[in-house]
Amino acid sequence: MPRKPAQRPPVQERSRESFRRILDAAEVVLAKYGLEGAILPRIAARARTSVANVYRRFRDKDALMAAVFQRNRERSSAATAGQFNPETVRPIGVVQFSRHVIEGMIRDYRGDAGLSRACVQYSEQHWETEFVRKTRASEAQSFETMVNTFMIWREQIKHPDPERAVRFGFVMIALVLRELILFRRTRIFEEVLRLDDDILKEELPRMFLRYLGVELT
Repeated sequence: MPRKPAQRPPVQERSRESFRRILDAAEVVLAKYGLEGAILPRIAARARTSVANVYRRFRDKDALMAAVFQRNRERSSAATAGQFNPETVRPIGVVQFSRHVIEGMIRDYRGDAGLSRACVQYSEQHWETEFVRKTRASEAQSFETMVNTFMIWREQIKHPDPERAVRFGFVMIALVLRELILFRRTRIFEEVLRLDDDILKEELPRMFLRYLGVELT
């Protein structure tokens, strides 16, 4: 007996609207209740539809998660294409552009913290799932685009290996934001340093640029 398709693509406008509502609801529920709390009845209630209708659109929760990942990947790819256009950013300069990128990362992590946390947890639990692999590949491509953009200022980067410095620097920033914002570890450090977003926006670009060996003027 042939296996039911993972998801049934909508054809008519009414079906497309129902499809969007379910995906929107899944994102809201993931953000609010986390991965374990994102059960299909809760998602269906948020989407103002029946569980049976969710199952008509998606084979199971994994299929729904795949659709959520795909939509987020498409949004991210579109944003990256606009943000890292070398000809657009060249006049900004490496200092201001670094600040712009890092502040954007902080806003993105903070704005979608619940959803991003759930997606990270799902990815770690389903590392070899096809759509998780595709998401990793897309994120890696976006990272390459960012690194290549920074290389237009290669001559201003005094680190012995400018490309590796940009890669390493942003890996460290991502790890910091993941721990402090996604997984809310700030209270571990409350006794030694206040770590709110204003501090992060001020200090992370300074740390990154100093590590690269860029002159702060």
